[in-house]
This record gives sequence, structure tokens and C-alpha cells, in this order.
Amino acid sequence: MKKRFYQLSTVIILFSTLIIGGLYLLSSRQIAQEGSAGTPRVLQTEAPPVSTPVPTATPILPPLQSSLAGDVYYFYGDWERAIDSYEETLAAAQTPEEGSAALLGLGKVYFQKGDYQKSLDYLRLLVASYPDAPLVHKAYFALAETYTALDRYLEAADAYNLYLGRRPGVLDAFIHHRRGDALSAAGESLKAIEAYRAAIAAGSGPDLYTLQLKIGEEYASQEDFNTAVVTYNDVYLHSTNDYDKARADYLLGKAYLELGQTDLAEAAFRDAVLQFPLSYDSYLALVEIVNNGFSINDLDRGLVDYYARQYSYAVEAFDRYLADPEAADRGTALYFKGFSLRAMGLHEQALAAWDELISKYPDHAYWVGAWEFKAYSLWFYLGRYSEASLVLQDFVSRNPYHPRAAEFLYDAGRVEELTGDLETAAAIWKRVFDEYPTSAYGRLGLFKSGICEVRLANYNLALERFATYRDASADFEELSQALFWIGKVHQRLGNQEAAAAAWQEAANADPTGYYSERARDLLQNREPFAPPLDFDFGYDVHTEKQEAQEWIRSNFSIPEDTNLDSLGLLADDPRVIRGTELWELGLYTEARQEFEILRNEVSFDPISSYRLANYLLELGLYRPAIFAARDVLNAAGLDDAGTMNAPAYFNHIRFGTYYSELVLSAAQEYDFHPLMLFSVIRQESLFEGFVKSTAGARGLMQIIPSTGAERADKEGWPPDYSDDDLYRPIVSIKLGTAYLNFLRSYFEGDMYAALAGYNAGPGNAAGWLEKSGGDPDLFVEIITISETKSYIKNISEIYAIYRRIYSRVQ
Repeated sequence: MKKRFYQLSTVIILFSTLIIGGLYLLSSRQIAQEGSAGTPRVLQTEAPPVSTPVPTATPILPPLQSSLAGDVYYFYGDWERAIDSYEETLAAAQTPEEGSAALLGLGKVYFQKGDYQKSLDYLRLLVASYPDAPLVHKAYFALAETYTALDRYLEAADAYNLYLGRRPGVLDAFIHHRRGDALSAAGESLKAIEAYRAAIAAGSGPDLYTLQLKIGEEYASQEDFNTAVVTYNDVYLHSTNDYDKARADYLLGKAYLELGQTDLAEAAFRDAVLQFPLSYDSYLALVEIVNNGFSINDLDRGLVDYYARQYSYAVEAFDRYLADPEAADRGTALYFKGFSLRAMGLHEQALAAWDELISKYPDHAYWVGAWEFKAYSLWFYLGRYSEASLVLQDFVSRNPYHPRAAEFLYDAGRVEELTGDLETAAAIWKRVFDEYPTSAYGRLGLFKSGICEVRLANYNLALERFATYRDASADFEELSQALFWIGKVHQRLGNQEAAAAAWQEAANADPTGYYSERARDLLQNREPFAPPLDFDFGYDVHTEKQEAQEWIRSNFSIPEDTNLDSLGLLADDPRVIRGTELWELGLYTEARQEFEILRNEVSFDPISSYRLANYLLELGLYRPAIFAARDVLNAAGLDDAGTMNAPAYFNHIRFGTYYSELVLSAAQEYDFHPLMLFSVIRQESLFEGFVKSTAGARGLMQIIPSTGAERADKEGWPPDYSDDDLYRPIVSIKLGTAYLNFLRSYFEGDMYAALAGYNAGPGNAAGWLEKSGGDPDLFVEIITISETKSYIKNISEIYAIYRRIYSRVQ
């Protein structure tokens, strides 16, 4: 059982406040696909001392919080203090409510710590001592999860049943499903089938076909293969999900084999292989085909092996297929043979496969892809940049009107830039604009050409490129970008008056945008991420909320007597009911899914969006609360700049100082301005601590497990560290800040480089920093990983908004 921690399961804390602005972009951490992140040597330098001001104390509404102090620590993931607090509450308990809540808290904390026996002790004591407590259903669910973690499945099934007895009609389908899984694991197939059918009857939604497949597997385990076949066929015929169909095919094949119907088994396995090659069940079906001596087309076999990452087997299958003079689709075999060989590190052979496709099959669907990945492999894997550039340019010269010609020519410029040949890169990028002026790659190429001329100190030529880019700009962001760099070039030429004039135009062109905010910095002689002179997190929630409601009534013609303080009809929506229950049971991902479905459905309705934002805020589901608040402003037709003039209440939701106690502590310990940390957390996770990226980064500050382990070792904390600790806010914020501090120190106080290192690795950041010559604006443009470039720009925009909202001095 995977343990995943997060927010309070009762009434959630809402510590302090939030902020304003336009964008709400979220970027997941991904390892850069260029170069090696590496581990640079530790420089014996210290980051310049930064004074971390303490916010001034102003009267504000007390944060919403549980009646138990232990719940506050649980919310933060501070297990030891939570245990101490719950034990104190238990020892001094005067009411059944206090005693039962303390026991539940202790059971939950010990579950998170992996001490399942202690968790059981406290939870069983709760249900024995307080059988009629209002929260006893939570104890039964926690008991079921704990028994499951201990492989005591029958007891888990009983505990789930007790939960259902206390909370009927809320999560019936979900709980019956889990109960069925527990019974299945216990070998009670008939009872499992009964539970799965109860889940379906209760309204299983998207889990319907998963449940049906499980029912079929239970029949198969009872050797009732005919009923299993009927069940699997029903899934195959009615599901629209390819993975469900592939699973049904594989299980059908297995059942037919047991029935001795080999022809039908072969047909089912073959269908999985041919129709659903991306599914792992397709690979399992292929194994059955081979093991049972069934025939299979080697192209299909190779594709399944490739998608299953069985690359050597894939190459063998493709070679057999290509050796057959009757082979009809040699281009596909060559294309995927190339990928298989590349995955095996056989790059020259991969190039040869793609070359054969390019030369022999120009009309094949994968012909363009062969050009693309040949060039990519040449520069990325083999370091043969000039050859890669020539491949891309050769494609363009042969196919000047192809839809991807501008993209390929732009990529050729990127490859030349990587070699350090800025003159050639500039010429190629200028050519992209000249030959494809209506393409986005054309405009981007023109801008990049100007940056190359800046780096070459060809300032007059750079001015010409940026002026052309300004005139060709497609939106306010591009306009502000062009004007900003026109100002930068004038600055380098010593013409401060012209520089200031350009920056003033840039500042006005795209308010809240990166280049407009940087132009404003330069006009005020302000360094990037300069802290406000004085700031204050306090605000009057009641007053701001009333102002927001008056604005809503005025803008959307809402009757004065409309109660906006409650959920209204949303309170009876099944998704609100289910989402709340899931949240309180600690099933955070499932809860978020319920609320997000609802939020998207009502996003056009400002009243429902407003009510939902407030409710989610009180629960502690900050990410969807932020989006719901933005939905209200979208309904009013406000763009990013327009939101700056919206009622402050919305902006305090959208840009919040959530987890302020932890953030302020980390900021003080590592000498960061707290607004810097809030900006990073917002960009990384939108304050959603249970999120996990595709690259495996976890928690509020999206730390990769290897980095988390390294930082935990350096800090000597937390004790008995594990990767799942990164889901604990107190751990994520401390270790994330510690890592950012290490990077800031390594890069001698350069926050742009530190942020780039946090996102793409310090090795990449060091290379970009060296090429930038210490100019932070040039550093951003030199970054070759688009995700990292956007990451720094987004944090800069967010920080500027935080500074504007919380600064006492504008």
C-alpha cells in the first residue's frame, strides 16, 4: 500500500493569505534532455547576506483551524509534534469528542510513519471506547487501510463493511470496490464478486469496466471460464478504452486456453497485439503467442516488443520482417528498428536504418520522422552537430514547402548555436523569418537572431533585428519582448535615454508579463527578485469578501438577497459530497478529481465558481480553489492585466501565502525572502502537496527523490528519511529551500542561475551562466530548454505580483 500524506482530514487550516495577478501556469519538474545535470564542484563561496524582513503585525481574521493542535501538525506533516500534541489532548480529554479525535489522529500519524501495529492499537481503542463518536466511520476506514497494509485482508474487508454501515450512500461504489479487492486478496472470490457487483450497482462510473474485468478474473480463479469469457467479451464490446480492451483480449485468450479453444485464444491474443500495441497487456499477449507456438507477423511482434522496451527482441523481429521479400511495410519496420537500436546505444546502426527509410521510401508516413530523429541523434547522442545541422537544412532544401520546413530550419539554427557558431546560427534564424515570415518559427528565429548579434556585439544589426521583430509581433508578449531588448541594446551602446524610452514602452505593453516586469525593474534600477522595502501579509478577510460579493452582484446582475456565503445548490451535488468525504478520509487525489470535474462543469458560472472557490479554500484544496477564483474573473472578461484591478479577495486566493508558518521558518533559516519561496512553491505545485510529476518529483517544492535523499543527508533531517517524506509539507519546504540555498551559494548569489539549476540541474545552469557573461536577461535567452526558460519567466512574473500585492511601498 502506497502511503501518501497530506492535508488535515477534518477542518483544514488556512494560514494567512494570498495574492494577485494574471497567469496561473503550472510547470512540472522534468529532467533536462540536454546535456548532463551533473554535480558541480562545491565552490567555497557564500551567498551574499540577504536581510529577511519580518512582516509587520496587522489585525487580520484568525485562520480557520481544527480544534486540535495536533491536527495543525498533521497538516504540516510534522509527525513528532503531532504525536506529542495528540497525546496531550488524550491525557486531558474532557469530552468524547476530544478523546476520539485524539485517538484518530494518533492512529493516522502512526500509519503515516509505517508503524501499523501502533496505528491498529489506537484505532481499535477508539472504536471500543467511543463506538458512537461522530467520527467513528473514519476510524473504520483507517482500520481497513491499516489491515490492508498488514496483508490482513479479511479484517480489512470487515472494516470497510463497518464504514459502510456508518456512512451509507456516500462512497458506496468506492468502498465496495476496495472491499472487493480485499476479499479477492484473501482468496474469497465469490464474496469479492458480490462486492464488485455492489460497487457497480452503487454507480461505479469510470470504474465500471475495471470492475467487470475483476469479476471475470474471480470467475476464472474459480475455474468458471465460460462465465469469465462472457464477462470479458462484454467489456470488449462496450468499453471505449483501448487499455480495457487490451486487458479483455489478454484475459479472453487465457480463458480460451483453459477451455481448450486454441483458435479463439490465438485470435484474442492476436487482436491485442495488432490493435493495442501500446498496452502492456499486448506484450503479455505476445508472450502467450510465442509460448503457445501461434504464428505472428514479425512487424507486429517487433512493435509490441518495442513498446514493452524489449529492444533486442524488437530488432530481431524487425530484421526477420525486413528479410522477407513479401514484406509490405518496410518503412515502419526501419523506423522503429532505428528507435530500438538507439535505445540499445547502437546509434550508428540506428542512423543506418533511418537512412534506408529516407532513401527508399519517400512517401512513407514516417519519412519526415526519420529525418528528424536522424538529426536529433547526431547532435544529442553523438555530438556531431555540423552533420545534424546539414541534415535539417538538406530536408528544407528538398522540401521547402513542407509544413515542418520552418521548424526544421529553426532547429538547424539551434544546433549551430550549441556549437558556439553564433554567426551561422544568426544567419539561419534570420533565414527562417525571411523564408517563412508568417510562421511562429519565423518570428522566433528573428528574435533569436537578434540575441546572437547581441552576443557577437553587433549591436546595430541587433537593433535592426529587434525592430523588425517588434513590427512583426503577433501579441503583446512579443511586442514587450522586442521593446525590452531594443532598450537593452541601447543601454549597451551607452544611450540611456533611448533605453529608458524603450523600456517604458515595454513596461506598458504587457502588464504582468515577464518582459514588462523586467523593464519596470530596469527603469527603477532594481535587481531581479529585489525584495519589497516593507511588506505585510495581513488583510481583513471579512471586508474583502464583502467587497468581492458586491462586485459579483454588480457585474453579473445578481439579486441583492442572494446568499453567496454558502454552497447553495452545490451542497447537494454528489461530487461535493463525495469529494469532501474522500478528502476527510485522506484520499486527496481522488477528492481533487471529484472537485475538478465539478469545477470544470461550472466554470462558466461565476456564482457557482465563487462558492466553490471558498469551499475548496476552507478544505485546503488550494490548487482548484485558485482555478475556481480565476474562473470568476474569466467570466467577467478580465485578462491578466485586468485581474490586477479585481477585488483583492480573488487575488488573495489566487496568489496565497499558504503554509506561511513553514515558509517563514525556512526563509529565516536559509536567508530567503519569504515571497521568493511562495513564488517557487506556487510555480512548482500550486500549493498542492500530494502532487507527483511525470519525472517523479514530489510535494510542494517538487523535489526529485534522489535530490531529496541527498539534501536530507546533508541536513541530517528528517530522521529515517524515505522518498514519501517529500509529500510532507514540512519536509518538502525545508529540503527544497535547503537545495535552493545550496544552488544560490554555488552560483554566488545569482538567483536566475539557482532557479535554472533547481529546474534543469546545476550542470546546465553553469553552462548557460558562462555564456551569458553575467547578464541575467541574456542568461534567460541563452537557456536552451524551453521548460526551464518558461520556469524562470513564470517565477519572475509571480514574484513581481507577490511583491506588488504585499508591499506596503509601491
